[in-house]
Amino acid sequence: MSRLGGTNSFVIADDHDIQSIDYSQTPDVWFQQFLDGAYQGTITGGLAGAKASFKFAGTALGVVGVATTSNTSGPPAARFSIDGQVVQTTTAPNNGSDNYSFDYLDLDGLDSKSHVLEIDVLNATRDYPFYMDCILYLPVQGVSPTASQVVITTFLPAPTSSSSQQASTGKSSVPVGPIVGGVVGGLAVIVAACIAIWFLCFRRRRSTGQAYFYAAHAKPGDLLDEEEVKATPYAVPPSVAPSSTFGPGSQYQPAPQSASQAPPSAYSASAPSHYTAPSGLGYGTSSAYTPSEAPVSDYSSGSGAASTLVLASGSTSRVRASPNQPGRSKAAEAGMLSVPQEATFHADSGVRFDENGQPIPAASSSSAAAIPPVVELSDVPPSYTPA
Repeated sequence: MSRLGGTNSFVIADDHDIQSIDYSQTPDVWFQQFLDGAYQGTITGGLAGAKASFKFAGTALGVVGVATTSNTSGPPAARFSIDGQVVQTTTAPNNGSDNYSFDYLDLDGLDSKSHVLEIDVLNATRDYPFYMDCILYLPVQGVSPTASQVVITTFLPAPTSSSSQQASTGKSSVPVGPIVGGVVGGLAVIVAACIAIWFLCFRRRRSTGQAYFYAAHAKPGDLLDEEEVKATPYAVPPSVAPSSTFGPGSQYQPAPQSASQAPPSAYSASAPSHYTAPSGLGYGTSSAYTPSEAPVSDYSSGSGAASTLVLASGSTSRVRASPNQPGRSKAAEAGMLSVPQEATFHADSGVRFDENGQPIPAASSSSAAAIPPVVELSDVPPSYTPA
């Protein structure tokens, strides 16, 4: 109908104008409906085989209908003839949209005389019938319309909705906001979980200052096989400890002496040990010892019995276990081997030899005169200091 536009006055015949449109040839396959948005709110539907005719005097002609959509049947098709001559066959669209001003026929250039329009519906069903809304034409000068027809200076009123409007209003958009919010929220949860794990594990280990397997929550298999064994101090038994008391300078008090005993001799000892003079050589149980070069301490021995020798400082030696005992870890062995061993001192046996290498007989222990005289030795080994 675009070619019928302009400022000319058109005459419109509504689909319900049965005085202008003749449906009498096939009245059983025509039906009328009401539809908002159509011209005067009505449309007429026709099924396959429906026929109609319209008489007019004009130079241009148009047939306007409604095109809709059906998923169960094909679109309708109609054939249009002017004065017995087929001028056009039109098939309505079926593209998912509704068009309330679909041009089934748009024709101009007709002779300025009366004409007869014939409509034959070729294909249409109840699901998608041929809907006709109105017929309009451009009248010849001097011809007046009938009483049921309406003269307008413009084309049909603008439809309330078009295919593009229906498509735009019925189209659903993708919810971009919720998707972006969900992604951002998920990333925030992951970052928060990573920060919490770092604070619980790494920062806690730094605060304790120990490796993970030393922590209280470590498994037994993660710990060392055995901790270092500490050395236990050795307690001196009462039977070995000296009966005398320590005085200033850590010296033993001299034992009571009898008139028959020899004068006390200076004797140096550094470790608790017992010594008895060998009887096979004819020596008594008590004799005067030559002072050693070590620091001296006063010591008296009774006749007929061996005396106990202890350190002058009052310290006692400890019974030390071998560092190679089974059951100790390497860490324990390394710790014990790093402790320096205490020096061991040996007591003078009191045996003297002459210049020929023979033992000098010992005098009687009951008299002080039994001490042998000092003999100059021609060959004496060099003196030494115990390590």
